[in-house]
Amino acid sequence: MDFYQSAGTLVLGSRLRRLGERFLSEVSKVYEAKGIEFDPSWFPVFYLLDEHKKLSMRDISDQLNVSHSAVSQLTTALIKKKLLKVEKDENDGRKRLILFTEKGEELVRNSKPIWASIQLSMKEITEQNECQILKELKILETSLTEKSLSERVLDNLEK
Repeated sequence: MDFYQSAGTLVLGSRLRRLGERFLSEVSKVYEAKGIEFDPSWFPVFYLLDEHKKLSMRDISDQLNVSHSAVSQLTTALIKKKLLKVEKDENDGRKRLILFTEKGEELVRNSKPIWASIQLSMKEITEQNECQILKELKILETSLTEKSLSERVLDNLEK
């Protein structure tokens, strides 16, 4: 029996990380095969900016549910690559908005067919196997938002 299956929920985090790394590796191969320099870790920011055109770092961090620091590090790296730029908000001069450069917009245009193909391929995989992973992940995320794993573990230790 596979270690991950035999250890069950004890290694859920490790198993999800392993699956995520495998997924990102496979997606990277697609971009590479198509000659597109795109790191899959950029996708959430690119997707949001493609949808909204301009967002503050706070808006990005809130929508992705990640730290402001993580968004700042990623956007700074993408600005250095000349894929994103910063401009001041017309209504609030203190607020900085993130948006695509022309180079970034071109990268999005070139990447969109890959995004559509990834979505189609994942739909095929999940439907073929009657997989409800997105539904199950939503249930898990909601449960962990209501009460964290650490709180649950500590409560169970006290019983």
